[in-house]
This record gives sequence, C-alpha cells and structure tokens, in this order.
Amino acid sequence: MRDQYVGDVSDVLKFAFLRSLAATDRRLGIAWYYSPGDDGRPDGRHLEWRDEPAWRGLDSELCTGLLSIPARSVAALEGAPIWPCGTIFHHEPMPSRVDRPAWCERKRDTLQKADIVFLDPDNGVGAETKRHATYAEIRHLRRPGRAVAFITFPGRSMKHDKLMKQLHQRLIDEADAEKVVTLRTNVSVPTVVNGSLYVQRQRWFTIIDPDAQLLQRAQTFTAAIGAIPKVRAVLDCTS
Repeated sequence: MRDQYVGDVSDVLKFAFLRSLAATDRRLGIAWYYSPGDDGRPDGRHLEWRDEPAWRGLDSELCTGLLSIPARSVAALEGAPIWPCGTIFHHEPMPSRVDRPAWCERKRDTLQKADIVFLDPDNGVGAETKRHATYAEIRHLRRPGRAVAFITFPGRSMKHDKLMKQLHQRLIDEADAEKVVTLRTNVSVPTVVNGSLYVQRQRWFTIIDPDAQLLQRAQTFTAAIGAIPKVRAVLDCTS
C-alpha cells in the first residue's frame, strides 16, 4: 500500500467489502504492507467513483468518509470515519528482507485481537518482496475463529479460472487453509480522465477460513457490487 493509491476505486471496493464482512460484530485488523514514497506509476488515479451515484448507494458512509480525507496518505486514511469500531492497524513500513521475520512478529502481535485480518500488499501474495505478502505470513496469522483476507491483482500468465484454482490450492498446501473464497471483481475505467475508451481493472479479494456468516455476507456484497455500472463480480469457493 502506498500513499498515492489512497481513495481510488480499489479502495472503495476493498473497504466496502471489509465493512460488509466486519459489520458491527467482528473486529477488523489491517496490515498495510506500507511502502513510503511514490513509485512513479499512474496507479491511484481512478477516482471516477466520485461521480457515480451507484457507488454512494453501495456504501454512502464510506464514500463520504473517503471524500473527507484531507490528504492522500495512509496516515490520513486511518483517521477517516470509515472504520468499524475497534479497527486495528499495522502500518510499520516494509522492512529489508533480513528484518522481515521480526517485522512479521510485530505485525502478528499488533493484530492479535482482530477477528478478520486484511493484508494489503502492492501486488498480492507471492515471493518475499516488498510488493508481496507471502504464504508463510498468511499461515503465521491464522488462528481458530479468525479469517485472513488479502487483495490480489491477477496477471495474464494463464486463464483466470486456472489462476484462481492455483491460488486456492497453494493456500491450502502452503498456508494450511481449510476453506478459501475469492471475490473476483472487474471494473471498467477510462484510459484518460473523461475519456470514451475503457480498460479492465481486475481486483480479487480472497478470504481464508470464513465461517458461514462471513460467507453469507460475502455473497450479499457480491450481488450488491455487481449491480454498479461497469462492474462485474463473482464469488468462487473452495472447501
């Protein structure tokens, strides 16, 4: 997660989803995988949701809260009135590789009381880089009664159905996951501001070990998000 991404359409998707999952009875923990500084990419520029009433219809409190942020920064985001009561944050910047084990221990300690832990790396789960969470870190955060979730940006190396099945299997094999659910979203965004040409932006949100109530909330959210113009959503489960 980088400051430059704060408040874009990906944030609306993930925070609306997390708010739906947590509701008023689950304590949310956010592991930012924070990387200070701008990486020079145009990511974070898609703010078209601000002019689409359907997004406000999905979660008006969230949209109002995001619009109230005084600066595009993770620090400002944590102070926004969008978080379920008691939300916990781990915002320590990403460390060097040699310091990563100790960083992971501090993250687990900080988020100890969370019922749902969400990991927000730049590029999803993968190798031990500053842009990824690892399968070992996911396994380290699991405990009975807790769901662990994270964002993924699917590539084009293989068909997405096959890629999703591979992701789920690796979570079972390498993170000891018992049940895996992935919300696959696709948002059409303009190539330039106010442009007429659109590109597809896929964002996947995977939940490990959701109970029946969390699964029902995910299903309800999938139907709601899929009703927004230029958004497609499907929920895939592996048990």
